[in-house]
Amino acid sequence: MGVEGKRKTRRGKRGGESKRQKDDEASIDNSVLGDNGAVDQGDGEGYEAPPMDARDSVFYTDTAADGDSMDVDQAEKISPASYGLVNPDLQSYLKSCEVMLDDSKFESAEDRVIFVNNVYAEMKNFELQLTTDHEGSRILEKLFRVSSEYQIRRFFALTREDTIRLVIHRFSSHTIQTLLLLSAIALERGEVSDLAAGAEIEDSEGPEAVRTEVPTFEKLILELVDTLTPHWSFLMANEYASHILRVLLLVLSGKPIEDQANPKNAIKSKRSAKYVEDRNGEPINHPSLATRRTPPDSFAAALEQLLKTASDAMNDLVARSFTNSPVGSPVLQLMLSLQSEKGKLERAGSLLDKCLMELITDNSDNPRRDGAIKMMLEDVVGSHFMQRVIELSSAKLLRTLYER
Repeated sequence: MGVEGKRKTRRGKRGGESKRQKDDEASIDNSVLGDNGAVDQGDGEGYEAPPMDARDSVFYTDTAADGDSMDVDQAEKISPASYGLVNPDLQSYLKSCEVMLDDSKFESAEDRVIFVNNVYAEMKNFELQLTTDHEGSRILEKLFRVSSEYQIRRFFALTREDTIRLVIHRFSSHTIQTLLLLSAIALERGEVSDLAAGAEIEDSEGPEAVRTEVPTFEKLILELVDTLTPHWSFLMANEYASHILRVLLLVLSGKPIEDQANPKNAIKSKRSAKYVEDRNGEPINHPSLATRRTPPDSFAAALEQLLKTASDAMNDLVARSFTNSPVGSPVLQLMLSLQSEKGKLERAGSLLDKCLMELITDNSDNPRRDGAIKMMLEDVVGSHFMQRVIELSSAKLLRTLYER
């Protein structure tokens, strides 16, 4: 019996090993086959990649719906911009230009103008493609800093073709933000008309070279507001677009955009600042960005309409979700600050009222609301939101919050 038992055990062991060997062989066979059965030889020969999924990678939910539920018909699909790979020759040329942009050692201002004009001429018709390329977007941001106001406005105007998809892209969003910052600087300095800057032409060669008329910085920013407002809630929740919304609100209001002396008021996080430093050498530090500016008169009406439209489009559930969101909460806090300056913070049905579950409309006992406010206070992000609310609140609202 003992011998037979041992024999059975050995046979069982061999059988298990044989089964595992078959499974491993089947796993290897599957690993070298593509979806269409072609063999992968390691170096790419004989392998046919499966077709890419054509579905959009980002889904936008229309928050203008009443109540907390969403109808299927109210879903809008938005995917980040994609224009394919940059031509290797163009990419190589721009990398060689990057050395000149980093050194900025031109013999004269005229040499710099000629150099910049030549770079824009070489990348003509490929501008948007470059914004979504890692290397291209970095070089573009450096190029903008030595470009004329006309060249900046012309490039800014080109982004109107695909604004929403550009602002949610990982690289092009930084390009748009740089354009916004330079626009704010130009507006504070005072725009130079195209006629006054006659030396600036789109094509640097040829007697028939003509200037393409482009919108002013003021008009470009107003058009950007009109484009982004209908998608505001979605963009607030997007990690790449949210910082653009903050810059836009600060540009419209004339408030300081970058306060390097007070990191708490900086528009960029430490991680974002490190990213900019690695890509461009140094951030855009202009005196007008750290002080209060005088924006055009049209910006006040545009800002008021933007805040009203964006606030009205948010239902209670969406507004409360942003209070604890590390991406959306900074934008939400800035919106509340701007509404507070206009005396529209503590109105029934206001954005703050939605965030606090109608505490302003009805401050009667509500255990569910009290629990939600307590959760905000205990949350890492929500506590900062509540701190800002306390700073902005009137004595009446402070007493109501204290009694919760």
